[in-house]
Amino acid sequence: MKKMTAGIIGGTHGMGRWMAGLLREQGFAVRVAGRETKTTAADLADRCDVVVVAVPIAATADVIREIGPRVKQGRLLMDLTSLKTEPVTLMLSHSQADVVGCHPLFGPSVGDPAGHSVVLCRGRGDDGFALMKDVFGKAGYPVLETTPEVHDKMMSVVQALNHFNTIVLGMAVAEAGISFPDLQPYSTPMFKNKMEMVQKVFTETPGLYTDILAGNPRTKKIIASYARVVRKISILMKSGDAAGLKKMMEDTAKTLF
Repeated sequence: MKKMTAGIIGGTHGMGRWMAGLLREQGFAVRVAGRETKTTAADLADRCDVVVVAVPIAATADVIREIGPRVKQGRLLMDLTSLKTEPVTLMLSHSQADVVGCHPLFGPSVGDPAGHSVVLCRGRGDDGFALMKDVFGKAGYPVLETTPEVHDKMMSVVQALNHFNTIVLGMAVAEAGISFPDLQPYSTPMFKNKMEMVQKVFTETPGLYTDILAGNPRTKKIIASYARVVRKISILMKSGDAAGLKKMMEDTAKTLF
């Protein structure tokens, strides 16, 4: 049997490199394209059985528009971004290939698949979906099948609201005129963990987090909910109503847990 070929656009770094390694382990002949490779995204789209778009969120739409028409019927086109509605829609409209939306719910440093799920969204074609479900299943990653819309709704909380809250915390501390080194001697273990996440978001790849916030179609709605909750708490605290806040928390716990 002919070895299947896989092309990873953005396969020199991050999740693209992780995906390239996974597919090699599964017996695929893997080629990658990046900013500094001689091989181009178009080369991969023209020649590979499976084409994976693993570029930053802000570049994903343009890459799909460029290479989608080159990925012909009978092949598979998929993406690895943390947003699914727009990429899947674009892949469907710009290619005749099988289409799968994919979002590994972890970072590229993960080595042990235990407890680390991969989301797969059906776009077009049963063969392509079955292929990728088998790839992740053989590697030991639990596969969560859902729609792009449900995925983005959940990510509006898991990612957008979560990162928004982290950004607000960092900016509020900075506005108070207190630096991280000043806080460290007074910090509890829980607060140190929070501030380590603040440091990561603000100093390592801030563009990734802002793209997640800007790109999720449900971000506005979830941030509006956040703002309403902040207003309610602020009103209670201005009046010194600790009992009211406790009741609000108890009611919330019933909904959450």
